[in-house]
Amino acid sequence: MMLHSALGLCLLLVTVSSNLAIAIKKEKRPPQTLSRGWGDDITWVQTYEEGLFYAQKSKKPLMVIHHLEDCQYSQALKKVFAQNEEIQEMAQNKFIMLNLMHETTDKNLSPDGQYVPRIMFVVIENMKKALRLIQSEL
Repeated sequence: MMLHSALGLCLLLVTVSSNLAIAIKKEKRPPQTLSRGWGDDITWVQTYEEGLFYAQKSKKPLMVIHHLEDCQYSQALKKVFAQNEEIQEMAQNKFIMLNLMHETTDKNLSPDGQYVPRIMFVVIENMKKALRLIQSEL
């Protein structure tokens, strides 16, 4: 009976220590953020739809950065963007920010082609004006 209890306690300690080791390993990895290296102090949205929502709510323009991790031009732009304090301050305070690493079939996000890097600005007031013009023509 005592051997059985000791074996059970030993298994419990091994399980706890291995779970603790896994937790410690996870903590050592750098946290994955939406910034993807473009600026950790910037508040980034996850999707175009979320960006439009916050742009309309805040009355700030939405800035969408399309880039690819293996593109030398995207990497060069990212480096300049991330190191420039004035750009970082404006991005944090004057815009709703979104960066995308995948191409899209949404024509609104690629009106002039699917090249990278590509930066687009969506201004809600201009969208409302366009909508009024379209409705008045119908």
